[in-house]
Amino acid sequence: MSDSLTYAAAVLRRCDDLAAFSEEQGRLTRRFATPALWLAGEAVREWMGAAGMETQRDAIGNLSGRLGDGDGRTLLIGSHLDTVRDAGRYDGTLGVLIGVACVELARDRGATYPFAIEVVAFADEEGARYGTSYLGSRAFVGCFDDVW
Repeated sequence: MSDSLTYAAAVLRRCDDLAAFSEEQGRLTRRFATPALWLAGEAVREWMGAAGMETQRDAIGNLSGRLGDGDGRTLLIGSHLDTVRDAGRYDGTLGVLIGVACVELARDRGATYPFAIEVVAFADEEGARYGTSYLGSRAFVGCFDDVW
């Protein structure tokens, strides 16, 4: 199996692993601010840490993993971990896990970059719980309305 296929296979296995974190038996449902979402984030945090990233969660629950300092420049990669009810296992999750795999591949190849790489797993993009979507990314970029 080629290098790329090895990393791709790991991404798909991790998507399967995250699909187990659900609020509903037999369906994939991971809404904002639920134990299922938190546990999925903790699994991703472990993978980020194993890839050599420094991790943190912000006040709304977004998870980010960062590699390097980049002299103030940063490449952002990511997506969301929350889902709609009865979701597909790749929606959102795939964007986060591909980012982690890219960092792992770069690390394993000894690559260095003149910028930091940050993988972000947004906490609420779907709006399935409170009917207001993009809360995670709005908070991340400083556009969160205090009324929410």
